[in-house]
Amino acid sequence: MLDHILGKPSASVRRAQVLLTVAVTVLLVRRKRAPWGLQWITRWMARRLVHGRRVALWKAALGWSTALYVVRHMDDLLGLNAPEPLREYYSRSFYRATWIFTALDAGFWTAMSVRPKLLRDILSLVFTLYYLVYTDRGIEKVRKVRALVTIDHLRVSWNKGVDNPALRFVRWMHSRPLTVHRRVTVALDTPGLAPVECHVMYAGDEAGFARCRRVVLNFPGGGFVSMGPACHSDYLSAWAERTQAVVVSVDYAKAPEYPYPYAIDQCYALYRRLVLSGGKCVGLGDYAGAKQPLRIVMAGDSAGGNITASVMFRILEAPDRLPHPQGIVFIYGNFNVDIRAWMTADETRTLLGAPASVPLDSKASHESLASLVGMRDHMHHESPLAVTNADDGYHNIAANVRARPVYLDDRVRVARRRPLDSRKIQAQIQDQTTATPANSAVGYVPLAMTSTFTYFNDRILSPEMMRAMIIMYIGPNTRPDFRSDYYLSPLVAPDRLLEQFPPVYFMCGEKDPMVDETVLFAARIRNAKQKRNVPDDNSHGAQTNATITSSSAQFYIGSTDVSEDEDAGGGQNQSQQYLPRSLRMSGLQQQQQRRKKQQQQQQQQYNRAPHSSAIRVKLVAGMSHGFMQMYALLPESKRVANLLGDWLDELLLHGHCVAENPSNTLPAGHYGLEEVSAADMVHRRGHGLADPLS
Repeated sequence: MLDHILGKPSASVRRAQVLLTVAVTVLLVRRKRAPWGLQWITRWMARRLVHGRRVALWKAALGWSTALYVVRHMDDLLGLNAPEPLREYYSRSFYRATWIFTALDAGFWTAMSVRPKLLRDILSLVFTLYYLVYTDRGIEKVRKVRALVTIDHLRVSWNKGVDNPALRFVRWMHSRPLTVHRRVTVALDTPGLAPVECHVMYAGDEAGFARCRRVVLNFPGGGFVSMGPACHSDYLSAWAERTQAVVVSVDYAKAPEYPYPYAIDQCYALYRRLVLSGGKCVGLGDYAGAKQPLRIVMAGDSAGGNITASVMFRILEAPDRLPHPQGIVFIYGNFNVDIRAWMTADETRTLLGAPASVPLDSKASHESLASLVGMRDHMHHESPLAVTNADDGYHNIAANVRARPVYLDDRVRVARRRPLDSRKIQAQIQDQTTATPANSAVGYVPLAMTSTFTYFNDRILSPEMMRAMIIMYIGPNTRPDFRSDYYLSPLVAPDRLLEQFPPVYFMCGEKDPMVDETVLFAARIRNAKQKRNVPDDNSHGAQTNATITSSSAQFYIGSTDVSEDEDAGGGQNQSQQYLPRSLRMSGLQQQQQRRKKQQQQQQQQYNRAPHSSAIRVKLVAGMSHGFMQMYALLPESKRVANLLGDWLDELLLHGHCVAENPSNTLPAGHYGLEEVSAADMVHRRGHGLADPLS
């Protein structure tokens, strides 16, 4: 238990814990009088003979228990313990939070069949305390339940923060006080859809609530099967206070009672009703002259992110031509329900494309390539399932006497390939860039596992739970095509839809099983927008062999480099007059060069402009899935909630939307927000540079 309190699994800590327990037992046994709390037992406890000596029974019991404890932890004492697969998984605070959540799940699942409810609520907390002390038993309990998890188990686990009075009080203590916090039932105008309940939150007064035209439409996550808005009320109230907007959280219908695509239809119908009524369906706009349209930002976490993306697809494809939201915020969204172990070649190329932003002839390029390839090279570890080279789980074993680790690729004797050489990979990329644009994919594509299977041992979101949720969400009446049904897997959506997305912000944990989906979905949206906004130059003759570096404002033509500002003022390039006639560019080459420079300037202006192509991705270091549900336990969750609130506020004030309060604008560089590509995010993963939210 001590290593869980410290937030880092360690055999050394467990060894110290055993020795400390033995030392405390020896000190207690040497006492002539019983310690406080045991004196009343000695008044009626009889004396017994032990090895010819009269010893108090409490001393014998304490010594026997300590001996059993030492025997159970003999492997830790002798350094023969098993490897620690989670040693480098999480940050200390997140690991500590998973310890508490595991004990809660084990305790609540143990007591879930107890009646009546009052007794069940009390025993759930009692069993939780037991599993906090006996952590291994709690982990084993959770593992067995998840192997045959049912819908009742999932709902007991994920709704415990609302169903149990003690946990509900803790959530209330960490929620912000709001003037408006009500439940509104909205009748939908689509036949066959039941009315939907919405939780409406606002931090201002009633008059300001009626006049407010800024709405955060939230679709909360819960694996498609549980967790309504009440389970997210703590950080939703923080959003309402920070943005001064109306937060509308939708309690959409859950599977398996309402399988796919019922929840999507219901959420889209609510969006349509909200827009067409000007917010009157939730109580907004009850004053004279309320004609200003709503400014809506959609947000969804986990399964709610999947539904949020699907609602956006419906908005784009529906014949109603509804106004688009001002932006979308995804929080560790589930964008691909096709659970598979191996990444495709195109997906791996996207992830390994990070070094394209680094000059290919620099030392940083070699280091970046070697690090990224090594991270995806599962043979370059002692275990093919290791996720880091820093500590593969065996480094903390005292009995490990090997001078250096023996990697799998060192054991191969037949058809052995040479170790990966970053210079050779750099040469492959250099060969490609001479014939294709500079951001082309890399040539070497290693065999790589998806993050779903890379983080197979995740303590929050296990593969068994993901399979169960998806089966219940799809239901018995659907046999979808996972590779083409983008309402089920937004990751496979066509470019014609992705290019129309508003500004999209992504937040995800660095060790989340869905982190690859986040990175790839962000990359697909960005690529679709770039294809739409960058003019095509293929119709203007052959392309020049110029390559453009992203780190300098120069492009290279043969052996002559020309700065961008040397062609100012139009006409013939002035630098050409200093070159021999044989080296001067022809008129066609100059025209092509001017056109390419114009495209580059347009792209730079487009990237700087605050328009719908903005994509931001932020990975939180040392975190896995569901950290927003740890709001009361995890200090980082409060900082993430504040950052998400600033994102929402920025999107509500973005572009053509006029702020109701002009002074409530974000300063430049607030929280260090930066627009980054998906490849840059993978680069950060490879080098351990995920944002710490400091």
